Amino acid sequence: MGFKFETVKANRISQNIVEQIRSAILDGELKIGDQLPSEKNFARHFGVSKSSLREAYRVLEAFGLLEIRQGMTGGAFIKEVDLTTVKNCLVNYFFFQNPGIRNYTQIRTFIEPEVVKICAGKITDEEIEYLENNILAMEQEPDGKSFISDLDIAFHKKLVDITGNEIISLIVESIQTALINIKRIVHTDEQFLKMVCNDHRKIVNALREHDPEKASKAMLKHINEVEKGMLASKSGAMIITEEGLLMQNRKN
Repeated sequence: MGFKFETVKANRISQNIVEQIRSAILDGELKIGDQLPSEKNFARHFGVSKSSLREAYRVLEAFGLLEIRQGMTGGAFIKEVDLTTVKNCLVNYFFFQNPGIRNYTQIRTFIEPEVVKICAGKITDEEIEYLENNILAMEQEPDGKSFISDLDIAFHKKLVDITGNEIISLIVESIQTALINIKRIVHTDEQFLKMVCNDHRKIVNALREHDPEKASKAMLKHINEVEKGMLASKSGAMIITEEGLLMQNRKN
């Protein structure tokens, strides 16, 4: 066996295995598609039980670094981490950290006005048409179900896709998904949905004119209006504050 893995300490067995395999991947010793040794041989090499090795595998699977295949040609294979896995991890992080709405607004303010500046210089007629159809679909969703699950994210995703920057796409999509989850909890109302549609239309109008400054100002205004609207929402079981989500106190 050509790997330089070491036996592990008993008090942090699975974590030690995870760290060694992850380091081997990042150092280039293990490459995408490589198959790890059999569980029996690998567990013996580490000096651990199969159950400890499998626990480490589960962690690496959650990280998106490992794929476990079943059957005669199965085994543990090194996998390329995809954007969906990373995005889901970020969304989960946002959920458990419960950041305040101001944190979301600040990061959006840093990124999204610049995104539409880029879009203004390169957006096509077909992309303008896509965004316009997206807004029309939003306006036909008075209950907001498709709005919050698909359309709002699709609008912002299209903008970052136009930039061609996958890192920006990852960050913006993760933030948008986290915000959508919050909107479901705090029950934003029809007035909020109308505000979003109107703001989106102003952004698209600026993009149609290929005016980067106008588009940037429209996006910045939209981001701030979203914060105000979410802070004002009081109809759900929870409310969002500048510090994070809080359970509402309701009188029986």
